[in-house]
Amino acid sequence: MPRLSRRRLLALMLAPGLLTVAAAPAARASWWPFNPDVLRALTRRPNASGLDTAEIIEAVHEALIIASHSATETLAQRNGFFGNPDVRIPLPEVLATARRSLDRIGMATPLNQLEEGMNRAAETAIPEAREPLVRAVFALNLDNAREILVGNDDAATRHLERHARAGITEAMRPAIQQSLEQVQALDTYGELKERMRDIPFLARVRFDPVEHVLEHAMEGLFFMLAEEEARLRANPQGRGTDVLHRVFRRQ
Repeated sequence: MPRLSRRRLLALMLAPGLLTVAAAPAARASWWPFNPDVLRALTRRPNASGLDTAEIIEAVHEALIIASHSATETLAQRNGFFGNPDVRIPLPEVLATARRSLDRIGMATPLNQLEEGMNRAAETAIPEAREPLVRAVFALNLDNAREILVGNDDAATRHLERHARAGITEAMRPAIQQSLEQVQALDTYGELKERMRDIPFLARVRFDPVEHVLEHAMEGLFFMLAEEEARLRANPQGRGTDVLHRVFRRQ
C-alpha cells in the first residue's frame, strides 16, 4: 500500500463524494486494514527504538484520521443515527414522556415525524464534521501523541472532543438547518407548537430543533469515535502503510 501523506489524507477526507456512503465497501478495503496496526506499533516506546519523531506523529495522525472517517461514514449512512439506539437523537424529554398520552389526541404521529426528521438531518450533516476533525488531528504534537497512547481507551477521542467540538458544531450548523428544512422537520415542529398551545402541560414547551440536533449529533459523533478507538486498541491487527512498516522494522 502506498504511503499516505498528510496532504493526501486531507484530500481523501475532504473530497466531495470520494469516500461517500455509496463507495463505502471499496473505501474500507483501501484504508481500514492498516488502522489498528498504527496504534499497536506506537504503543511501544519510540525513544527506545530510535524511531523518528516525525514518523511517530504521522502514524498517529493517520490512525486518528481513519478512525474519524470511519465514525462519520457510519453515522452518515441511512439509520446511522435513527437506527442506532446508542446515538439516536431523542425528542426533548417532556415530549418523549408525553408521547403516549398525546397519541390519544392524535399528536403522536407528528412527534414521531419530528424525531425521525431530526435524525435524518444529523445523518445528512455529519460529513461536515470531517474537516474540523482533520484539522484537530493535524494539530497533535508528539507530547499529545504520547499522552494519548498511554491514556485510557478513549484518550484520543476526548482530546479531539476538547479541541474540535466547537469548530465541528459551527461547521455543521448550516447543514443541520438546511437538512431540517428539507425533511420538513421545522414545519412539523411549527405545527406542533400551534397545537400544543391548547394543551396545558405542553403550552410552554419550547426548544430549538437546530441546537437540539447539534448537541445530540456531537454526543453521537464522539460516542462513535470512542467506540472506534477502543476497537483499535483492543484488536490491533492488519496491514500498514510504508511509514508503519518502517516502525515495525525498527522495533
